Amino acid sequence: MVQGPARRARAQAAAEAEEYAAARRPDLVRLAVLLGSPPDHAAVLADRTLAGVRAGWSELVAGDPDAQVVDLLLEQRALDRTAWWHRVRPDEVLPPELAPLDRLDPRTRAAVVWGALGRDPAGVPGSGDHGAWDPGLPGLVARVAAGVPVPPEVVRIPLRSRSSRRLVLGAAAAAVAVGLLVPALRPDERPAADPPLGPVDVGGRPNPAPVAWYAAGRVHLDDGSAAVPDVVALVEMGAGAVYLDVDGQVVALSGDGGRTLLGQAVLGPGLVGSAVRGRVAWVTENDEVEVADVGTGRVVDRLEVGDAEQVGLLRMVGPVLRLTEGGSETAWDLDENMIGEVESGQGQGELVDVVGSTELRQLDGGRVAVDGPFGGRVVVPGDGGEVSPSEEFVLTRTGEGGLGVRVFDAGTGEERASGTTREDLVLDVRFTGADEITYLLGDRASLPDGTGVGRASGAGPVEVRTCQVRREFCVVHAAGPGFGETAALLAR
Repeated sequence: MVQGPARRARAQAAAEAEEYAAARRPDLVRLAVLLGSPPDHAAVLADRTLAGVRAGWSELVAGDPDAQVVDLLLEQRALDRTAWWHRVRPDEVLPPELAPLDRLDPRTRAAVVWGALGRDPAGVPGSGDHGAWDPGLPGLVARVAAGVPVPPEVVRIPLRSRSSRRLVLGAAAAAVAVGLLVPALRPDERPAADPPLGPVDVGGRPNPAPVAWYAAGRVHLDDGSAAVPDVVALVEMGAGAVYLDVDGQVVALSGDGGRTLLGQAVLGPGLVGSAVRGRVAWVTENDEVEVADVGTGRVVDRLEVGDAEQVGLLRMVGPVLRLTEGGSETAWDLDENMIGEVESGQGQGELVDVVGSTELRQLDGGRVAVDGPFGGRVVVPGDGGEVSPSEEFVLTRTGEGGLGVRVFDAGTGEERASGTTREDLVLDVRFTGADEITYLLGDRASLPDGTGVGRASGAGPVEVRTCQVRREFCVVHAAGPGFGETAALLAR
């Protein structure tokens, strides 16, 4: 078919936009890092920015794209509301020699960095404030930028090329039945079979911890706690949360106690979500991964998988959901309606966590491998674990029936102080900042044999503790009635 002039022009514009995006992405990631963002999140901000570039290319190309793309990145960074964002200090991301950057306003700082990267900063607002510039700063910025890791963009493979999977997103998916073409339901057209859930009271003291948590039948939110029985997974969502209970109900709980039933899930994979985007994902017994918009209470994306019991939900960062199924590792870009298998480390151990370009993989013999941008593979003791948002540290669950925690430098494997001892009963743990770890600790004496959780006849006390890895300093946020015969966990 011969293309008309308008179609050829659109195709050429799309190709130009893609070429520009590919050329500028590494420097946009470096710019975001030098503005103070950890590398994995810098990549998310850069990719959000480039999505806007692709959508508005005709207007950008009419002006100065390099100046406007910096402005778009600054807007994305200003709009970002990632939970740990404001707890990441510049010195936790950048070397101390770049402290002079902290004295510059964001636009001037962006102009300095953009110029140091070899781009023309003349059109960037703030670049005219020469009085704030240190003449030696651009050279130093350029040297630091050269060592900044740039996480790869998600491999985007059109869904039609994957015969083993099907994504239903308000599209013309159809099946032939009794000689008729029967269209698939859009996710938001599924009938609501269950009645609405009633609200719960939120009261008591505000949550002093940096993350929502659950113990003794209560979900602890920003402004108080709410009685919710039998929670097995929890995702923080602004002032509220989304929880999964033992009946498989996925429920959005607002900060004032309102509840919305989002769907039904199998328990094993749990929940993952993004508070920034207001999305949460789970796996259904119909062998599908469903993604809901928490604000509207509707399922907006659905992905067919081979076996729900083989699916592991790892993280949702920006628009990308990382998951595993059996031996395969997948990145699903929800914005672009694309899914691709990630080949980087398959066959080198089961993927248990990934942040940016740092992967944590389970090996035999109670060992985990760290593969990241800071050097070769590092192997440390552990069964499962987590990578810090800055990719600088990892924590692993070790010994004592999986109730202990050890912390290591991701690049060298050097052990760091965890803020806990072998006597501490760690019910749950997660990174809540670049080097900040929050623990939910139980009372070992309340366990009849000291090795397992959930077999106590009474409710032992719990403690919420946050520790800074670098400063080896801990703060106890809360202590009170504990887990007893119920779960106790931190929101993810």
